[in-house]
Amino acid sequence: MATGVQIDPVAISTFNEFKMSKKYRYLLFKVSDDKKSIILAKSAPWDASYEDFVKELSGSKDCRYGTIMFEYDQGSDGQRTKLVFVNWAPEDAPIKSKMIYAGTKNDLKKSLVGISVEIQATDLSEVDKTEVLAKLQSISK
Repeated sequence: MATGVQIDPVAISTFNEFKMSKKYRYLLFKVSDDKKSIILAKSAPWDASYEDFVKELSGSKDCRYGTIMFEYDQGSDGQRTKLVFVNWAPEDAPIKSKMIYAGTKNDLKKSLVGISVEIQATDLSEVDKTEVLAKLQSISK
């Protein structure tokens, strides 16, 4: 990796478990304090909501990566569940942190096989449920 930051194998194995079962609703990842690896920061139970996910993301003043099983109704095609990847980089996050997260995002995404859509977010409006839903519906046609 260009940044020298490695992806923790536990983060990848937890993600693989996450996408194959309904054990977790979402996972949050962060760069470790020593800046050497991307680690699992939180796993939320299946009964957690999208609003819980957004609250967790925005609760930190630092960058985060998140994956969530997003459920929605596709009209006559019925209920859908898609795997959404969020790159959270708030405006007031430290510049060095933004650079590390930008430099490691593609490597992490390659390791997290099965993502349907990616959301780049710097503020809450970009992770608004209606915005995410519109993006998902546009790719589901």
